[in-house]
Amino acid sequence: MGPDAFLLPPFFDFGATFCWAISGALVGARRGYDIVGIFIIAMVSSTGGGLLRDGLFLQDGPPVVVRSPTYLQLVAGATVVVMLFGRRVTALPGFQRIIDVVDALGLGAYAVVGMNRATALGLGLPGVMLVGMVNAVGGAVLRSVLVGKEPHLFRPGAFEAVAALIGCAIYLVQRRGLELSPTTAAWTTIVAVLAIRLASVAWNVHTRALHDFRDEWGQPPPTG
Repeated sequence: MGPDAFLLPPFFDFGATFCWAISGALVGARRGYDIVGIFIIAMVSSTGGGLLRDGLFLQDGPPVVVRSPTYLQLVAGATVVVMLFGRRVTALPGFQRIIDVVDALGLGAYAVVGMNRATALGLGLPGVMLVGMVNAVGGAVLRSVLVGKEPHLFRPGAFEAVAALIGCAIYLVQRRGLELSPTTAAWTTIVAVLAIRLASVAWNVHTRALHDFRDEWGQPPPTG
């Protein structure tokens, strides 16, 4: 990336990675996995978006998660914390609130990181938005797939993937339309996505399923 490209502050990047790894490790522990299973779920929860971005879509060298040892060290640390302290982790004051805020901040932040990397490699507008979305929510989808659950992002609920999508559009309008600097556009996007996500939760604003198909909800998919 160019010298003026937006980079996440390390304290934010590593802090978010650790929080998401803790969240993923708890999912693995609750499903009865051993230390290997817990580590893998923690890893995809915290770094899955970047793995998909670098390994599947951009293929611009090894994924960042294996180029820098810090990410895997944080995942290992989160795994050890959950293995040692178990449910006591969730009893920490404000634990869930911290995870919720980090999730909301990360949606915009990692969407921007993904779009920056895609733009640097010359992808067109649709590709840039797709990579931004994958970077933002790919870890959550991968985690659900690995544990055999339907990704919650596919179900009606508070704005999450929708907030990330709006954030991608906001960032691109600022960069390509208004020609703002990457840093200004990035922080504006992060704040906007945070506000959209938290407002959606606070005011109970949800996405909706298509009611024309409501008689088929919950039925097995057709065969043939």
